[in-house]
Amino acid sequence: MYRRILVAFDGTPAAEQALKQAVALARLTGAALTALSVEEKLPAYAASVGEVQEAKQEMDAFFARVQAAAVMVARAEGVVLQTVVRAGRASQVIVRYAEEGDFDLVIVGAGEGRSLGGTADKVTESAPCSVLITRPAFARLRVQEIMQRDVATVRPDTPLTEVVELLIRRRIKSVPVLDSGRVAGIITGGDLLQRAGMGLRLSLQRSLPPAELAEGMRELAAQRKTAADVMSAPVTTVRADAKVAEAVQLMAHKRFKRLPVVNDECELVGIVSRLDVLAAAASAVASADALPAIQPGAGPAARDVMFREVPTVSPNAGLGEVVDRLLATPLRRVVVVDDARRVLGIVVDGDLLERVRVGAGPHTLTALLGRLASGSREALNLSGTASDVMERQVYAVGEDAPLVEVLRLMLDQRVKRVVVTDAQGRLAGMIDRASLLNVVSTAFEVR
Repeated sequence: MYRRILVAFDGTPAAEQALKQAVALARLTGAALTALSVEEKLPAYAASVGEVQEAKQEMDAFFARVQAAAVMVARAEGVVLQTVVRAGRASQVIVRYAEEGDFDLVIVGAGEGRSLGGTADKVTESAPCSVLITRPAFARLRVQEIMQRDVATVRPDTPLTEVVELLIRRRIKSVPVLDSGRVAGIITGGDLLQRAGMGLRLSLQRSLPPAELAEGMRELAAQRKTAADVMSAPVTTVRADAKVAEAVQLMAHKRFKRLPVVNDECELVGIVSRLDVLAAAASAVASADALPAIQPGAGPAARDVMFREVPTVSPNAGLGEVVDRLLATPLRRVVVVDDARRVLGIVVDGDLLERVRVGAGPHTLTALLGRLASGSREALNLSGTASDVMERQVYAVGEDAPLVEVLRLMLDQRVKRVVVTDAQGRLAGMIDRASLLNVVSTAFEVR
């Protein structure tokens, strides 16, 4: 089995999970265990040699504390832990030390966010032996470990046109409004529809021809509104050091899609979304501490979570009927089915607008935009049928599919909803991100 195990340890939650796995493996196999800490953030251009020495002393003291705690953790399990501190770039030092010490397993905790993180990736690529990547147990994750740190923001006095242009350019759905670094409000697509008089959702704005988009910007500019005029306030926030469970509860109970994340001084440090939470839940499935609610065979299946009221049209339905059905549902999509309700395709309002924009004249496009924006009953001179404009690649799962399969499909294909079919390929329902978030929320409530 394993003779010598090396664990990278820097005191972070990810490293603590790695240490826990390393100690368990060392106890089971009798392998010698070493914890390696890497000092890699000394100032490159210090004002004096003394400044560098002071920084190093601080890091030495920090690693002495965390390694002493690690030794105690291992000792409690009957494992002797050797500790080593080296300076340099973490991934390079870990790989070199593993090679020099003839280790046959390196254990590294994954970094923050959805990917493994730079150090874990590089160690995996270059290590001379097997590498085990671990993640913190989902129930113990902190918001700061999964949040997005690159957050676009605006000021209360930012002109509304600049706000909308930012949202369209960055392809984001909301933007926090900051006043002296603190969250004064937030602007979402819903705020723009309700308070700015924008008729089309942001995703549709991105599909507009340049002339139509420019006209919309001129109309917004004429209102002379600022971010403060349309933002929602006050804003519900979550602390960076809060457990992810707290963010899940807030989002599920208040039906929020995202939450601004603040530090101890209530300053914005990130934003966490439903997608961030669900991605973390999917990553934790392999962990013994993952939520049972999404484990294969341990929780509900797709049929237990799906909603059954899904709008449909036949493949021969005219485009006028398709538009009517799109406007009648908040889903802004309809599933195309045959007489036996077998799924043939799907029509989304954005896809419909794009296809009409390419093939129709300006008057027809204007009429369609009017219908999508205000729900007007103006007759549309649209030729064609649902089968002409539908997307034939439908992301679907069976009724018996475990929720982790649903979740992974959503994440892999970057879709918000998936269709659920029975064994004969007939439409049974649909699942969205909110459905899955509610399952995760319920799991936390019963823990």
